[in-house]
Amino acid sequence: MSQQRLRLILLGCLGGVTILFFATVLSGLNLLSAQSQKLVELKQQNNAADAQASGLATSKKQVEQYAYFNTVAKTVLPSDKDQAQATTDIFKLADQAGITIASITFPASSLGAKPTATNDAAKASSKSAISQAKPVEGIAGLYSLELTITPQTGGGVEDAKKVTYEKLLDFLGRIERNRRTAQITQVNIQPETSDSGPSQFIDFTLTINIFIKP
Repeated sequence: MSQQRLRLILLGCLGGVTILFFATVLSGLNLLSAQSQKLVELKQQNNAADAQASGLATSKKQVEQYAYFNTVAKTVLPSDKDQAQATTDIFKLADQAGITIASITFPASSLGAKPTATNDAAKASSKSAISQAKPVEGIAGLYSLELTITPQTGGGVEDAKKVTYEKLLDFLGRIERNRRTAQITQVNIQPETSDSGPSQFIDFTLTINIFIKP
């Protein structure tokens, strides 16, 4: 065998080994890329599973927390829909504060009932209460019913039963502490006037919510 032929054979072998080396490297890189992508996908799935587990744990804590509040609500809030009882309570609170109530007005009922205005607690109807009430946002099963309260004013009311700022504040405090009437939404106050000008007495229109937990 001549040196020329041996040289050509060695060059051919070297070329083949070089091509095989690059082919092996390329195949390894492709395999490594595929494994890396698979690892990324598995990591994403693991993160998603961890997030779901964390969300479930948070939801479980919230369920336990709100279950407690639901129990408290059932204990604290009245479960009846009796407007007459709510009206009676307000009349009692007003009397304790030294105020005489002229009217308590309920909103119009979706059942077709007209607004109820009365100065006699026994006249307030309970049949349409739930139709007049509105769901409380964020608390399932809890309803609020709006009432508008006005006191007796004028010359026909004795001074001992007229409204002063002190009596109004006392009345508002009693309403907020009452388990049935827990939220005051609006208070409009006007001074009473006479021929001699403004007096120490006032008139007001009070809007409150009573809460119902059927």
